[in-house]
Amino acid sequence: MKSPLVILISACLASVSFVGWRMHAMRNHTVNHYELVQDPSRSFTGGCASIVGAAEDVLRDPGVSADSTLTVLVLGDQSTANEPRRLAAYTIPTVRKVIEGRRAAVEREDRLLQDLRARCESVRPTPVSPIYLGVKQAVADLQAEGCKEGAHCGLWVSTDLEENGVRAIEQRISRGGARGDPLPARLDNSGITVTFCGFAQTAGQLCGRSGREIRSAVVRDPHRDDRLLAVWQSLFARQELVRFAPYCPEPNVGLAHDAAGTPKGQR
Repeated sequence: MKSPLVILISACLASVSFVGWRMHAMRNHTVNHYELVQDPSRSFTGGCASIVGAAEDVLRDPGVSADSTLTVLVLGDQSTANEPRRLAAYTIPTVRKVIEGRRAAVEREDRLLQDLRARCESVRPTPVSPIYLGVKQAVADLQAEGCKEGAHCGLWVSTDLEENGVRAIEQRISRGGARGDPLPARLDNSGITVTFCGFAQTAGQLCGRSGREIRSAVVRDPHRDDRLLAVWQSLFARQELVRFAPYCPEPNVGLAHDAAGTPKGQR
């Protein structure tokens, strides 16, 4: 039979081991973060509905946890030297307490989406689409938050993919082949799933780098669509994590929900 001293020592060692394990687990716990990039150019017809719809998809992502964040960038123009600017940053709402219930979390989600829509609608349309710079900044933001190999972070880009801020990308999309200026460096999206949505939501017109609108319609045939996707996918180190959707998700913001998250009137 073990003596009381041996039992006490064993209990203390077990407690210390458990605390050490918990501290190690907390230090190594991966938190997933998310970023959205909105293209406000005149050539993209997705509008604010596209970014709100993408945000709703992020809120439903199974990788979201209590510390996950959502940052929203909007592409720049001549006034920002084509650099993107931050439109909003949120802590993603989750159910924090059992007693709180799902209703409170849904209400916080709706407030977030309404705020995002209002901020987006305050942005003036731009004549340029410096998409690469916006995506590059978003990837850098996520890396700074700890998104790396083994993480499951997410980046949504709402755009028609018609880059005209980087000449080399514009040339490859228009003409194909390897001629012209070299493409910019590949972006390291390790641990980051990149989703481009809305490439079919285009006005059929483009603006040049000077900002002057090109009146002739852009030919959008299968060959150009294939080049759009191929060029953009080639700009990432982890190409298997890059996805394309012709249309952005339709938003469902503003509906009242019951405690289970079901829209009222549809039960």
